[in-house]
Amino acid sequence: MDMQTAPTVSHGRLLAFRIIAGVFGVLSLLLTIGGAFPVLSNEPDKVHSFHVLASLPVYVLLTGLPLVVLAMRPMDVVALRVAWATAIGSTVAAIFGQDLLSGGFIIAPVVLVVLTILAPMRADIVRFGSPTIALLALAMIAAIPAIIYAWDNARIQLDMDPSMDMTGHWSMHHWSGIAGAALALVVAGVVLAFRHPGDRLWIWAGGIAAMLFGAMGMLFSDSARYPSSIGTLWGLLVLFAGLFYIGVAEVSDRAAADVSA
Repeated sequence: MDMQTAPTVSHGRLLAFRIIAGVFGVLSLLLTIGGAFPVLSNEPDKVHSFHVLASLPVYVLLTGLPLVVLAMRPMDVVALRVAWATAIGSTVAAIFGQDLLSGGFIIAPVVLVVLTILAPMRADIVRFGSPTIALLALAMIAAIPAIIYAWDNARIQLDMDPSMDMTGHWSMHHWSGIAGAALALVVAGVVLAFRHPGDRLWIWAGGIAAMLFGAMGMLFSDSARYPSSIGTLWGLLVLFAGLFYIGVAEVSDRAAADVSA
């Protein structure tokens, strides 16, 4: 299937799809990346380092980037699946913390519902290929600690007394945000385990997002100073899991290419 054209879709529908995907993709990138500058430049904001810098690659690579790619390549069904995977993860975390509306986490699923209705390849969204068992198993194993981690952080968002929020974690919805990032990595990992032509970019995006999440845990390992940090050991495990995910996918693709040759 040609990933660049959609001959059976009206011009107006395709144009609307491109515009909505592009606008919200760029906004997502600008807001996510822009939100990191205070952490990097202002000493009082460094307390938010793990919350901001660990979630940044997840929301950049698995939300903003897929939407921008969809604006350019509207037939990239895997990009839409990845964006949905991230939205599902962040929405579940926001529901855990009863923060769906107040934190603005409802915006992504609403935008994706509209995009799915307009999508020129919407008939293919749920047509998954056969899973790569090693990738699926890794994602399912990772789901256990990710769900526990997300639940713990989301409940802090729910239970914290706002008057005790001296550093702004609660008011900035950081507890829900980091919980959503952790779940998004797992949901994206499950989705991408079901292989589809053209998913190599997204395998790498998901793997790199996981690696950077782990690296931030190692870099900001002091959980007393950087709340929610997963620490050095878990950070190393998450980094290795992201690297392993990419490696297994690459080996699987090469093996499949050798067989078909």
